[in-house]
Amino acid sequence: MADLVFACLAEDEPAGRRALLLTRSLRAFGGRLAGSSVWVLAPQAMPLPESVRDGLRAAGADLVPLATDRSGAGFPFGAKVLAAGVAEARAAATRSTLVWMDAGTLILREPDELHLPPGVAVGARPVDLALIGSRLADPVSPFWDLIYRTCAVPADRLFPMESSVDEVAIRPYFNAGLLVVRPERGVLGRWATMFPWLYRDPRLAAFYREDERYAIFAHQALLAGVVLSSLEREGIEELPPWANYPLHLHERYPLARRPHALDEVTVCRYEDFFETPGWEKVVGEPLRGWLRRELSATIAR
Repeated sequence: MADLVFACLAEDEPAGRRALLLTRSLRAFGGRLAGSSVWVLAPQAMPLPESVRDGLRAAGADLVPLATDRSGAGFPFGAKVLAAGVAEARAAATRSTLVWMDAGTLILREPDELHLPPGVAVGARPVDLALIGSRLADPVSPFWDLIYRTCAVPADRLFPMESSVDEVAIRPYFNAGLLVVRPERGVLGRWATMFPWLYRDPRLAAFYREDERYAIFAHQALLAGVVLSSLEREGIEELPPWANYPLHLHERYPLARRPHALDEVTVCRYEDFFETPGWEKVVGEPLRGWLRRELSATIAR
């Protein structure tokens, strides 16, 4: 069984506190993987508060300084993509499989689903909502055509997927909130290397003016282009829903596939879920008690 290393970006104090909660959830519920390495990448220009750093160290996380690239400052998710490339390079040196996650993620059961089968280089979920995604029923749009041509995506690699929440048939479009990669393939490094193209190419700027969602999700579209150009279909694994469940969209998740309780989920992203009154209704004990204690100790200030 390949070793897994878990990594995330903590750009500021709130993200650092979420990274601490993530680390503690792995230690509490990770089963055989509870002792896995956790790397928290933090920009050198904005150090996390000492209390957060102390908490992360106490939980057994490694703090990794991140040199920030200011050339694309202000473009959405630039630091996240850069950090993903850094984490991948670091993981390559350890010969471990990298699980790249958003800091606002919880691990609630042993995450066996994150082990990649032989021959698979990337594991990911489809996007939650189609939004700017390339719909299978429609011709390839000018935006996606530019993504595919720039990344050199072969036409025969555009296999069908379905967005997990609104259930739209789409061409491959992966959720960047959790990615499992074999670091020696260099997929995340290429994603980071190509990222500046998103804010330098004037052809893309026209789409951003038309609809701001193109800018917000451009990093995710580029990820799709990089993965599809780098790997054939058999090298890409669609992870099961419980491996990256969008808890913040729980009420919109298709009822027939919605978990009865959070306890059934392995890994989830939560965003503002725990700020919503009544969140306890979808969580059973003892997890509810653990969350109350840990949210108070880590997130609340």
